[in-house]
Amino acid sequence: MGRVDLAVRKEGSFERLFAVKRLKAEFATDPEVRGMFLDEARIAGLVRHPNVVSVMDIGEDESGPFLVMQYVEGITVAALISEKSAQPIPMEVALKIVIHAAEGLHAAHELRGADGTPLQLVHRDVSPQNIMVGFDGVSLVTDFGIAKAMGRTSRTSTGVLKGKLGYLAPEQLRFEEPDRRADLFALGVVLFELLTARRLYKSRDGTDGPRRILSEPPPDLADYRDDAEPELVELLFELLAKRREDRPPDAKIVSRRLEAILASVVASGDSVDVAEFLTRHFAAQRAEMQAHIASVRSARANAVRLGDLASASNASAITLRRPRWPKRTLLALGALLAGGALAGFAFSRLRPLPASAGPEASAVRSDSPIPSAAALSQELRAIPTSERATPPVVAAPSPPAEASGVPATQAATSKSVPERAKATAPTRPAAQPRSAPKPKGVPVWEDY
Repeated sequence: MGRVDLAVRKEGSFERLFAVKRLKAEFATDPEVRGMFLDEARIAGLVRHPNVVSVMDIGEDESGPFLVMQYVEGITVAALISEKSAQPIPMEVALKIVIHAAEGLHAAHELRGADGTPLQLVHRDVSPQNIMVGFDGVSLVTDFGIAKAMGRTSRTSTGVLKGKLGYLAPEQLRFEEPDRRADLFALGVVLFELLTARRLYKSRDGTDGPRRILSEPPPDLADYRDDAEPELVELLFELLAKRREDRPPDAKIVSRRLEAILASVVASGDSVDVAEFLTRHFAAQRAEMQAHIASVRSARANAVRLGDLASASNASAITLRRPRWPKRTLLALGALLAGGALAGFAFSRLRPLPASAGPEASAVRSDSPIPSAAALSQELRAIPTSERATPPVVAAPSPPAEASGVPATQAATSKSVPERAKATAPTRPAAQPRSAPKPKGVPVWEDY
């Protein structure tokens, strides 16, 4: 239903990559799909965990809504299984991936609202396509588009299955309300497929997979992997149990049991690092993607289209617009800037100058407790340097009367009282403009 683009944010020497998720054109106007899309932003934006892909911002332009997400340089578990289908994935690599996924799921399952109320979040679409494995060795859960949470805005249609059929728990296929243990069933399917490099519940005639999920006993991992620990075989039986009551109660327990199994595997001497494994087997795909990104940067393009992360040859450049900010936000920001400028102006006018103060004493310094209106305005107006107004030029004091050939006493008596006062008053030099920082708390997506 969607696509993912790669955006480059560059401002001065700062540069960072982001993944920008959009709906496909045919779904952009579908109310239910848009509701699911916005729910993903609302739900995933609340989860803060190193094993969950973060949603950082949301916007909308002429192409429809989009999510600004954390960019993960890596591959999906689906790509990993497909690439290594001819030979088994090392036990340590598979265990570490699922441990990270379990930790991310537990963080989502334990999510609470602002008032502390548990949201009872269920991902409902845990699958190899929705688990990313970074080249740094860290795995992350992504795509909360059809997640179920208490109080979510879009509702599930009655009698409609949401999720990939080969990873749905038996209770979901029976149209029962799922809980976190449905995600654990799907995680068990992912674990089996990682260890065997084959689909577990693949549908051959459209309904074969769901029928086997409902009626077929869970597979025995020992029939496929001679190096499978007995504890791992038992855990997989529990994860794939038909009754949710027979599965582990939460993902944290699954993670701890897998860590104990991993420790036994590492102690046996069969140790493989995930990052090294990916670098060794997917170096060509990574180099191809990096080269393509570099070419787009050099061409000053704003983003590159991501198709399959394992094949970047079909990528194409796109343009990302700045998101539209709500009018209330813009009005509040404008009122804040105007109010601050007026307050600074009022304070600077009420602050008297000493009678003996010369130009040096009246100058506005950076350590002055009450800045002048000009300095405060320069500090608050966060606009590009090329568009800033030039500071006002203050005329220099008139040269001494002797320079024009007129005696000083005669020149003083020939001037009126207001003119003499103006001539003798000290001149306030213009404040030196400082680099104006951007307002804090206001995200600006410029120069993509």
